[in-house]
Amino acid sequence: MATAFHTPTREPVAFGDTPGDRNWWNAPHAQGVGAVAQRRHCAFIFIANLPHLVEAYGLDFAMAVSREIKRRLCASFLTSVDTDLACLRDDCFLLWSNAAFAAGSADAAHPASEQLETLLGALGSEPIRAEGMAALVQLHADWIDVCAPEQLGASEIELTLWTAQPFPDAQESRTDGWRQLYRADMEVAVRVGEALQADRLAFAWRPVVNAYARATTFYREACPRIAPRFGQPASFTPEVFMPCLQRLGLTRLFDMRVVRQVIDALRRQPSAHMGVSIFAQSARLDHWWASMLSTLQSQPALASRLTVEISDGAAWSNLEAARNFCARLQSSGCRIAIKDFGLKTGNLAAVQACRPDIVKLDRSFLRQARESEFHRECLGAMRMFCAHLAPHVVVDGVEREEDVHVALDAGAQWLQGCHLRSAEEPARLVSRMSPRERSLA
Repeated sequence: MATAFHTPTREPVAFGDTPGDRNWWNAPHAQGVGAVAQRRHCAFIFIANLPHLVEAYGLDFAMAVSREIKRRLCASFLTSVDTDLACLRDDCFLLWSNAAFAAGSADAAHPASEQLETLLGALGSEPIRAEGMAALVQLHADWIDVCAPEQLGASEIELTLWTAQPFPDAQESRTDGWRQLYRADMEVAVRVGEALQADRLAFAWRPVVNAYARATTFYREACPRIAPRFGQPASFTPEVFMPCLQRLGLTRLFDMRVVRQVIDALRRQPSAHMGVSIFAQSARLDHWWASMLSTLQSQPALASRLTVEISDGAAWSNLEAARNFCARLQSSGCRIAIKDFGLKTGNLAAVQACRPDIVKLDRSFLRQARESEFHRECLGAMRMFCAHLAPHVVVDGVEREEDVHVALDAGAQWLQGCHLRSAEEPARLVSRMSPRERSLA
């Protein structure tokens, strides 16, 4: 069933069309052989997970998702359905420039577009509900030049569909329980989407401190969580929901929202230095990051106080994209950190590709170093190795005073962990936070 969405069809059907309705894809033949095709600049919007929704929830639900994406397009980005929108297939739409949507251009120097960021956010931020079920869509969008709607022919439709499909992050594997896992992950993702819509994103703050002078803070890492609704017992933590978003390919929406709020916090606190963690899956110069890139480029003083940490080395599926992403942020003045170094095999390749300013050792090294002299030697050796890879090395996982001494013996420069909370800065930092940020600081 799913392959029907990935095999280009020669006669795509627009929603609401019947045999007697307007068939714009056949218009070139009606104009005659000598008609000259006029190309127009437009955006394509591709629903990348529609085949998965068919498999997990059934065809009726997937079609309802497609219709809802079209409805959202019509509600916010169209002045005329007849001339500004085409449905090439149930998972692919073309949106031409009009009074409600100004088409941009693909610029190698500025690959991310704020128009498309707005479009992606409006179409994909809110869960779609139908048939008693709910899901978030995984959207891919970019600019393209194609013939006007009334002149599109079958060959150009097939080429456009091929162009619009994103390169997969990784080879998917299907197990016997795939459908159940997908639905369970999506249930969590919908909860996250609803929480973001309700502005329930909050932060705790973990300082990175000097190993020899703990009152000296390098920066504070923002640790996001979903604040509980009234009557719920606890917060919804990233350790619970981020693996679900990652398996679904939906990390960008959450990571973008977190980075945006940390940038807002930096504006309110002009002397603070902050860090924010994103998943490797999100580390690419796509349109979700357009406003962030613009802000950092235009405000280098703010950018110099931001450290972007990238986690989960197992998901570095496109090192070239990650390298370009990190280089763009560093050129704006940001620091780049690679988290959890040594835990997964992809870390070293990521460090070599991205040339980070900071490497953060996985906390398991410090935990193991408590147990034996051998593991303490391993911690010291890893710390020295990382010192050749980045100017700053952070030993993470400091949970007790004993850990500080173990890290010092290993030559640690910077420390991080739940044991470390400097005395004077939290009060000043919390006093400038919004009420929601203050609730979990």
